[in-house]
Amino acid sequence: MKRLFFPWLLATFTQGSWAADELPVTVLPPVTTVAEESSSSLSQPVATSQPDLGIELPPVNASVLKASKQQAAASNAVSATSIGPQHISVKPGINELMPIAVGHLNRLVTPFEHPVVTTTSQATTSTKGKIVYVATADETPVTLYITPGDNQDIALSLTLIPKRIPAREIHLDLDKDSYQLLNQWQRTDGASRSSSQQEQAYISQLKTLFRDLGLQKTPAGYSLREPKPQEQIRCLQDRVQIKTGQVLEGQDRLILVGLAKNTGREMLEFDERSCATTQQDVLAVSVWPNVVLRPQEATELYVVVRQAPEASTSLRPSLLGGGLR
Repeated sequence: MKRLFFPWLLATFTQGSWAADELPVTVLPPVTTVAEESSSSLSQPVATSQPDLGIELPPVNASVLKASKQQAAASNAVSATSIGPQHISVKPGINELMPIAVGHLNRLVTPFEHPVVTTTSQATTSTKGKIVYVATADETPVTLYITPGDNQDIALSLTLIPKRIPAREIHLDLDKDSYQLLNQWQRTDGASRSSSQQEQAYISQLKTLFRDLGLQKTPAGYSLREPKPQEQIRCLQDRVQIKTGQVLEGQDRLILVGLAKNTGREMLEFDERSCATTQQDVLAVSVWPNVVLRPQEATELYVVVRQAPEASTSLRPSLLGGGLR
């Protein structure tokens, strides 16, 4: 296509622009509608007159405000979920369900003096006095039995339900009948334990006496003297010759020390029980250093007997009668 050129049109535009420079120009304000005026007035805040105190407040970081709000929310949540000790009535033979805290140490206050915990759970349990501490790392229920010592007649059956709650302290209270049964058993067990402790102390004391005699020492509280004619060791064992040589006299006991000799032609094991059956007041028998004797071999023999009360008391001569001064 051929281009068309109109030189007269370019001359017309040029003359128009020159004429526009000579004409006066009047600028009119922009025309706004009522809707635009209302929207602009609503978008701009209304300025209020406030006194200028000359104090410039620093800007507060948004993270600080967020942390403050989170701390306040956590404080309100803790105050809302905090709980005190809880008392639960339990009865032997009846399983009790109770919530505990997962991931924390829980405290069970039992009515037993020396509680014993039996469980197959993976939870950690420990006892201190009357307290049972339980800790679990997951939400698997924990089933356990708590008994007073070795007595299996009274057993508390508990199923602990771990939850996302604060650590718990739970007091286990027995009913009246169970308390009476527990008190009766504890009195009997206390007397038995006391008797057992006295027996252990008595055996330990006799062992100390025999050890001192074996080390050729005179035990504390005993005096050494020669035996009287009636103070003789008698043992009912064949091929054994007994000779009493010393007496250690205490406040309420006598220790007869003698020699036990094998008079046979074969080796012989000395039987201490053969010396205890001859007298009712024999308390203990021991030999040192050998129990198995070769022919014609001898060993020391110690026999502890109970001394009669009248024999253990000696009269004191009065000074008025010219006694020892």
